[in-house]
Amino acid sequence: MQCETVQGGLHGNALIAQTAKKLWAKGGITPYYRGLGMGLAGMFPYSAIDLFIFENCKRWVLTRKAKKQRCHEEDVEMNNFTTGLIGACSGAISATSVYPINLLRTRLQTQGTVLHNRTYTGIMDVTRQTIRGEGLRGLFKGVTPNLLKVVPSISLSYIVYENSKAVLGLR
Repeated sequence: MQCETVQGGLHGNALIAQTAKKLWAKGGITPYYRGLGMGLAGMFPYSAIDLFIFENCKRWVLTRKAKKQRCHEEDVEMNNFTTGLIGACSGAISATSVYPINLLRTRLQTQGTVLHNRTYTGIMDVTRQTIRGEGLRGLFKGVTPNLLKVVPSISLSYIVYENSKAVLGLR
């Protein structure tokens, strides 16, 4: 529905109802889940990469601080700026690495709409058409706005997470 920008067209609940009817007419329940597999395929590596980078960088920082202060790593605290910086880096790297999957999923989901009239037969077709038409750089089209959203979000999430652990005594 984000792609349907027809002047004088339906809006709000009427647009939702019309879209639901159109989807059902196109193939029952299947069109409602277009792109779900790709979304899941992108979420697992994204989370794994993000957590791996964050936890390893955090461990490295705490180990360095502990050596400097001549104490155990558990006795060292990491400030919010450092936590946020590590979270921003891990979020940026993980989001960029799985971005092509998200781009291809979005193209599959929006195919056949007013602004995206091109259609694909599946994931291999959308990948082939994207690379053929735009080159490998086409797989990263729009990555900058995505990073402007993801980086602060992940950074703040890690700050809240680490402070919540401290408040709850889980550190």
